[in-house]
Amino acid sequence: MTRCVRWSCVLALTGCSQASVVSNEPTPTSTTVPPPPSTAEMKPGEGPTELEGGDRPPLGRLVRRLPLDTLQAAMTRVAGTDINGKPLEWTVNGVNGFSDAAFGRALGRPDYRAATEESGVSTALYMKFVGDAARDLCGKMARNDLKRTDPATRALFPKADADGGATEEQQIANVRYLILRFLGLRVAAEHPMVAPLREVFHSGRDTAVQAGAELSPSAEGWRGVCVTLFESPLFHND
Repeated sequence: MTRCVRWSCVLALTGCSQASVVSNEPTPTSTTVPPPPSTAEMKPGEGPTELEGGDRPPLGRLVRRLPLDTLQAAMTRVAGTDINGKPLEWTVNGVNGFSDAAFGRALGRPDYRAATEESGVSTALYMKFVGDAARDLCGKMARNDLKRTDPATRALFPKADADGGATEEQQIANVRYLILRFLGLRVAAEHPMVAPLREVFHSGRDTAVQAGAELSPSAEGWRGVCVTLFESPLFHND
């Protein structure tokens, strides 16, 4: 009887010892996967070399688009006035396109029932309506400029003739003027933005010649530059 008790103790101790060994060592099939680094652990200047990416920019606040009321005021201010002095506005079926009667809610204006804050994200729908507003306003700017006999009073092409006789220097001067008017940037003639915008002008002018557009070829070219600047992220970033 005593021997059985002793053997029971030995078996019990052996079982406990084996259980402790199994619980302290991982199984051969288990693997340890380190957690991915969080955004806070990413350091500026260290790019993903395996993807041949460039260096990360310094950490900063997120880029947000302009609030809708600010955008509406900015586009109306840049567009200027018609020949009668009335501010040019984006209109849809006779109402302001930014108003709640048109696309104000779709553009993100809060209704203070389902939404109390305006999103600062430039969604695809937001950019679609901005493109519509840009084409409408730029067309009005060009048509009113064609009616102005004094070039100094023009909003879209005061530095270049509308009949297609502008020299290269005049085109560059007008592009620089538009960059300042739309983006608030005073740039030199050699600035990287000048040449691409001149290409936009030439493309719009040549297309108007082939398609027989409503506007004169040069006015159509400057209208294209106008739309490009209105749609630029530099115009919308807050």
